[in-house]
Amino acid sequence: MKTLVIYFSQKGKTKEAAGRIAQLSGADLAEIKTYKSYRMSYRKTVFTALKEILLNERPELDMEIPDISAYDRILIGSPIWCGTIPNAVFSFLDKVNLNGKKAAIFTTSGATEPQKIAVKIKKKYSAKWCRPFNANHATDENITDWLK
Repeated sequence: MKTLVIYFSQKGKTKEAAGRIAQLSGADLAEIKTYKSYRMSYRKTVFTALKEILLNERPELDMEIPDISAYDRILIGSPIWCGTIPNAVFSFLDKVNLNGKKAAIFTTSGATEPQKIAVKIKKKYSAKWCRPFNANHATDENITDWLK
């Protein structure tokens, strides 16, 4: 099964988790990048995330969108901001067609479980959604179990 791990990371935690997941699954790895920088303080990140959520803003992507037709499984990594994934991830999801793909979300939050996020995403984006995963402090064994 050909797999793509694609992630958005502000400070590197999700990037690290995505790298481990890609390595353990033999997947290709890609980063969701935006023109807008999110390298900011916690307080400013919360303010920015709330504004984007309330206004339903979709940050413009600064990346070549991977051709996901070449993949059977798409694993999407994200932090959780204000109880949801950042709108940068939604910008990516809006641009791809997940129809017929197996897809799953993995997050790196210490507070919010990814199941709550997955419920919202499943309603909006068609795919065969698999069990979400909290990769925060996950061991290689946890990751391998999830990938099955």
